[in-house]
Amino acid sequence: MLFWGDGLKTASQQKLLSNSYTFLEYIFFTSVIWKEIPNRKFRITIVIISTLFFAFQVINYFIFPFRKLDAVPIGIETILLFVYILIFFYFYFKGVENRYIYNEPFFWVAIGILIYLGGSFFFNILANHLTKEEVNKYWYVTYIVEAIKNVLFVIAMFMYSRQPKKTKPEKSIPYLEPDLIN
Repeated sequence: MLFWGDGLKTASQQKLLSNSYTFLEYIFFTSVIWKEIPNRKFRITIVIISTLFFAFQVINYFIFPFRKLDAVPIGIETILLFVYILIFFYFYFKGVENRYIYNEPFFWVAIGILIYLGGSFFFNILANHLTKEEVNKYWYVTYIVEAIKNVLFVIAMFMYSRQPKKTKPEKSIPYLEPDLIN
């Protein structure tokens, strides 16, 4: 099994690919979570934390040497996303109505993200300290949790497509033109 970008020519290309992937994954998952958070203050907090995370990634890219994987940014990304999802659950259960959470499409997305990041967390953190043989022996675990995440995302998309469409109420506009023909 190959690490990200092992087929690339230079270490700087590997480093750029790894850091870019981590940032894009973070932005995608965070934007999905951000959309579901009803609290404006927490949304602003997510934007501030995301800006700080991006700044950290830029500093990490230019200052720290690259080994096999950008383990520290991946660890920070995982912890931040765990916190965001826990806060989503807090707001959901705080304002819960007579709905079951498993009928909400985002529930399945959140569980998919938790399983994916939780299942690959320690492997990603320790990736720089593993030998090629150890990587080849244990890398498949990340494929299993990624497949589970993908199945849960498909369930969420299916549930979202089955929800009734929310239509905007029609505005009542009076007919103001005089009838001049009669």
